[in-house]
Amino acid sequence: MTIGRARASLLVVGCMAVVLTATAANAQVTGSRLKCLLASVKSSQKYTAAKLKLLQKCKNADLKDGSCSAPDVGALGKLDTKLTNAIAKACALTPTDFGLMGFPGPCTDPNPGDGFTTADLQLCMKSAHDAFVSAAMDLAYDPTVTGPLAGDLKCQAEIGKQTAGLAACVLKNVSKCRDALLKGKELGVPPDYCATLYPKASAAIQKCRNKLTDGIAKKCTDAQISTLKVCTPDQASAATAATCLIDATTTKLDGPEIAVPPDVIDYEYAVRGGLCGDNVVNNLNEECDGTDDTACPGQCGTASIPNGFFACLCKTKPRMVVAESAIGADTDNGWLGTSSDGRVVDGGGFIVDLYDCDGNGECIAGPSCSGGLHSPCSVPESAPSGTTGDSICAGLGEGTCRKERTATGPHCFMDIDKKCNGANVNDPVCNLPGDFCATTPMGAPVAQVAGGVPVCNVSRFSEDVVGTTNLVNGESALKVRRRGVTFWGLSAEKPCPLCGGFCGLSRRPCDDDTDCAPSGGTCITEAVCSDGARKDKACRRTPPFGGEIPPFGVTSMDCPPSGGKVSTDLGLDVNMDPRTTGTVTMAPSYNCTGPGWTSKACLGGSSEGRPCTDVSECPGGTCVGQCFCPGQLQPTACGPACVGGANDAEPCTTDAECDPPNGFCHAGDCRADPMDLDSNQEGACTNQNVPHDMFCELTPAKGCTFDSDCQPSILCPFCVSGDTCKFRKRACFVNSGIIRIGTPGTTNRTTVAVYCVPINNAAINTAAGFPGPGATLQPETIYVVP
Repeated sequence: MTIGRARASLLVVGCMAVVLTATAANAQVTGSRLKCLLASVKSSQKYTAAKLKLLQKCKNADLKDGSCSAPDVGALGKLDTKLTNAIAKACALTPTDFGLMGFPGPCTDPNPGDGFTTADLQLCMKSAHDAFVSAAMDLAYDPTVTGPLAGDLKCQAEIGKQTAGLAACVLKNVSKCRDALLKGKELGVPPDYCATLYPKASAAIQKCRNKLTDGIAKKCTDAQISTLKVCTPDQASAATAATCLIDATTTKLDGPEIAVPPDVIDYEYAVRGGLCGDNVVNNLNEECDGTDDTACPGQCGTASIPNGFFACLCKTKPRMVVAESAIGADTDNGWLGTSSDGRVVDGGGFIVDLYDCDGNGECIAGPSCSGGLHSPCSVPESAPSGTTGDSICAGLGEGTCRKERTATGPHCFMDIDKKCNGANVNDPVCNLPGDFCATTPMGAPVAQVAGGVPVCNVSRFSEDVVGTTNLVNGESALKVRRRGVTFWGLSAEKPCPLCGGFCGLSRRPCDDDTDCAPSGGTCITEAVCSDGARKDKACRRTPPFGGEIPPFGVTSMDCPPSGGKVSTDLGLDVNMDPRTTGTVTMAPSYNCTGPGWTSKACLGGSSEGRPCTDVSECPGGTCVGQCFCPGQLQPTACGPACVGGANDAEPCTTDAECDPPNGFCHAGDCRADPMDLDSNQEGACTNQNVPHDMFCELTPAKGCTFDSDCQPSILCPFCVSGDTCKFRKRACFVNSGIIRIGTPGTTNRTTVAVYCVPINNAAINTAAGFPGPGATLQPETIYVVP
């Protein structure tokens, strides 16, 4: 079988699985169960349309003359009662019935002990449709726009009217298709593609889209669109506003992504979203699932630890999981020294397929060409969207690209060969029905507080992992490139959304009910998200999906942050090439760009660090630029200190203070710190006065001036009683060069990497010192199958 056919077969199998899943589900949704589902969907959609109309009427009146500050409570109550009564009347069923219908699906079951009940369905339908109504209102009516609008009111009212009309249209036509499938009609489409592949639904929805576009064009000028801040992000013209409203509204109602987050249709029809562990192959990322294991009978990876690293993947294919350990991990980024000793979430990492393993245990890891030298066919991050691994191999004359769905780089979900822009889930190159740009996270979000500012860091791979690994001697050298996107944190005690371990009312982190006593409520220990787009939805707490970051609690891939981004959509570029079990080094070689640092200095020899203009001034060494990376302002943030002579390591301002000619004053002296054991050759500024840091000894994430700053308070709810404020020399990269040493191992190993972090975001550049060097030391556990 050719590699092209293999990929095509997988796609066909995936689509067949969707159809077969629908057929299997249909057999269970008959009689009273079918009556319930149809009634629930119909009443929920009527509720949505009526509530949008009520809210928009009030909002329009408020923007006109301030005559409606809030919608009528009684009217809202009637809508709630009508919805719950309709569901109660049609859905007097048992938890077993609801289970056969597919519930809870994406719904949250507040009391799992009694199964999914009619009351649970009522709550789910209301909350899911309320969430959409709220989102639709925010898209159509910017919260910062206030009245009176005068001439802009007709435009604003039309935007609200058309958005509500489109919503009703999408729900009505998708549900017609879905209902027909449930009743056993052969429409020739899988249920997930009703909106795009079923001609009647597709045509009707397109007509409604055109109506929205035309309606806004007739009633709104581009200037009005800009003033009203229509859609998210704010649009500047009637045409782009219409496109934005159409895309955002339809995605929330019946989006192209079959996984998470669930859309309104997913809630209405109990679509679980292809979760591993439901014994159905209902997602192209699943090769098998429990009892649905025809691809590899008896060899399907389960969703539980430790096999969770191969969840719903066939363990018959040569594969390796690299699971990162939080204990002993160390990352240092930027010349400023403020982003040193960084940590990771335990259990994060990646999976790579293995090819051509020889008798000595040497294997090619990750996508590679099928012929010739088996060159890596990982599509570079810089390549245009739509570029494929096959095209790379063809250019090298090395056959086709061997690539499985486990490949980590951004790719179209329906076509793993096709590269897409990882910053945009709706990448235009992913244009097949139901397609989207799939990205792979590198572990759970990392909560951090630096300088009193909370942030939540999310890393994803920007290229496929490729390289070589030896299963016998444990040596490895991989190229691992990722992008780190930084979000503003929720609070100092909870930078990232938590997966369990939060108070039900205040949403503060907790260990037990006593922690929630001041604000009331109980401590939610179930695995559900505390905040964000998946608030109160199920999440995974264990590796590789989630893990604990003391003192901030457990974060999870399933609980993404929803705050504004500090960095750009693409994020911080970290290119580890190689990330290896060997030794990596980086010597200063670039001329610094910052004032006072553009001169060269001796590297090596007896005069190392002394300013120079020619190699003749550096006995036994060379004369080079002082910076590690292109565009770097200065080598470190360190103050001047004497190098050599009787006053070695003492602060100085001129050479005269440093016992010349035996010593000289080094402008920014950084040396290895024997007290810092986090990694190899960790550095600290020689001059302990300029700069230095103060931190809480038991809670290093908290900066301080006095011991009192380290005590539990509103400003530091995660601090520990009795903690003290400690002095610390500023961390830095040793002037003579960066060295990190890895350790091979077949089960446990340590990999290292050094790299340059390019310029990213002005705030991050200033806070961390970018462009600048980075270095990492990462303990890992290796899992290999078969």
